[in-house]
Amino acid sequence: MQFETVFSETINAECVGCVVSDNTKFVQGRIYQSKLCDLSQDFEIAYPGMVVISPLRHVSNYIDLTEDEHFELNKLIIKAKEAILKIYNCTKVAYMFYEKPNGHVHFVIIPMHGLVEIKDKYSILRELMDKIPELKADKNNMKLVVEGIEKFREFFNE
Repeated sequence: MQFETVFSETINAECVGCVVSDNTKFVQGRIYQSKLCDLSQDFEIAYPGMVVISPLRHVSNYIDLTEDEHFELNKLIIKAKEAILKIYNCTKVAYMFYEKPNGHVHFVIIPMHGLVEIKDKYSILRELMDKIPELKADKNNMKLVVEGIEKFREFFNE
């Protein structure tokens, strides 16, 4: 399958989630990688601070994660939320969990910071998916995405 990233990279991969384990791809969007997990800017949606946390290993079912993977995922989720609250000075985030057959288990955290208007917090992902071309074309928005990635990297290197 062919995917286009928020940075207009075209990547061929069977599983988008597995792209994170290949450090030659989506380099601009990678924020932090532990021994077992990855934290990156969302692959498709150029929404400042929208991050994806996933195991490096291809795992389709949450219960197939090892105890160490569970621990690291949870640690990264907590630290990513702390980073979002600090970087974007917001008080709320939306969490989404994905587990699809033959997919790659991952968590998405979306800051509710008001940089992009969200009309219905219960349909936030659908709204953001509809805005993919608009968000990528907006130079100011892309500047905020890149600046956010740098701030996340600084937070994780403290």
